[in-house]
Amino acid sequence: MKAPLVADIKRNALDDGPGIRTTVFFKGCPLRCVWCHNPECTRAAAELAYRHERCLGESCRRCRARCPTGAICGDGPAQIARARCDLCGACAEQCPSAALEVIGRRYAVDELVETLLVDVPFFENSGGGVTLSGGEPALFAEYTGAVAAALRARGVHVMIETCGDFDADRFETHLLPHLDLIWCDIKLVDPVAHARYCGRDNTRILENIRRLSRAGTPPLLLRVPLVPNITATDENLRAIARFVADLGHDRIGVMPYNPLWHGKALGLGRAPAYTRATSMSAAERKRCRDALGELAIVGDL
Repeated sequence: MKAPLVADIKRNALDDGPGIRTTVFFKGCPLRCVWCHNPECTRAAAELAYRHERCLGESCRRCRARCPTGAICGDGPAQIARARCDLCGACAEQCPSAALEVIGRRYAVDELVETLLVDVPFFENSGGGVTLSGGEPALFAEYTGAVAAALRARGVHVMIETCGDFDADRFETHLLPHLDLIWCDIKLVDPVAHARYCGRDNTRILENIRRLSRAGTPPLLLRVPLVPNITATDENLRAIARFVADLGHDRIGVMPYNPLWHGKALGLGRAPAYTRATSMSAAERKRCRDALGELAIVGDL
């Protein structure tokens, strides 16, 4: 069982489930949503991230002097010739301002579990636990299931944040028995629109949601990322509301659009495919609430 890459371990997370949580972000996702808020997690391979606002520029240049392939270039702040970069990490090791970072580290199951158990006092005092996120943690169902099983054996609450695009049989075998809570995204109901904006259609996602809903346990919360002019249209939100209600659910989670992901994408050498640079207005949020009808809203709207 090969360990997947972990992009980040975020402690003291307050928005990834009940209580104070520690969230593990795995690298690798089957979708390519044009607004992805965690672009550093979409690809399963390691990547070099650059935060230009931290770079000391000409007064430093340690990264350039250390890079063995000449991938760090430019006359001012660092520029990365990514085709030359072999991800050796030498530049990041020399960077005094942490402007450069190789994203992606492998942990053995026991190593990751012990890293997470450090936060047990916070979990116990707040009703929190560990959240498996990404990327898509269900892509690595055997590994993440082993982590979840070990944590629950130590009394830790474990939940997953998933896009819903996973192999249902592997999920049910390796992961489902070890989860206390599932948060699953539902982005677009129309399969053509889903393929256009997320990279593939939603046939498997909607079927997996139905399957999880029929199972009944663990609790399932469906969540919609509110992306102006894509998911946050009246037509799509009404369709989502009907779908959720038909499953017998009376509430839905919402995630209003936040443009801060743009900087992360640029730092990975990618031009954002969706360019809105402002958060949602109060009027937009109200319209979304109205379109979701009688469903109870979980989240900030």
